[in-house]
Amino acid sequence: MKNILLQVKTDSVVVDTISSTDSTTFSIWFWVAIIEFVIIVFLFLKLKKNRKDLKFGDLSKDKMRNAKKSDVDMDNLMNSINGSKDLYKELSRTCHPDRFINSDKQKVAEEIFQEISKHKRDFKKLTELKERAITELNINFK
Repeated sequence: MKNILLQVKTDSVVVDTISSTDSTTFSIWFWVAIIEFVIIVFLFLKLKKNRKDLKFGDLSKDKMRNAKKSDVDMDNLMNSINGSKDLYKELSRTCHPDRFINSDKQKVAEEIFQEISKHKRDFKKLTELKERAITELNINFK
């Protein structure tokens, strides 16, 4: 009988220690979950604030409509995208100042070549420079 009582007492002690360990573990994990939740909320609020600070965040519909109505020379834009590279190569070869060494046209060729280098992506300006090269340098383009 003593053995049974002793065993019951030891079982209750084991049960008490197990239950106290469970509640301590539960308490620790509960606080870890609370801290993780607070961190997630903080990061979410920070992300939301950063989205408000974006440059495009304050664009209204009126500004978007006005941007669509702006005066953009689409013909020059498309020509600049498609044809400026070839025209630039042609002009830079034919108007290079080294082709006019020891002549009075060398300074004019230097000026035109510098303008060509500045405006190598602008088709409209390159066509104007081509006309200038034809008149001032007497260059015949094919």
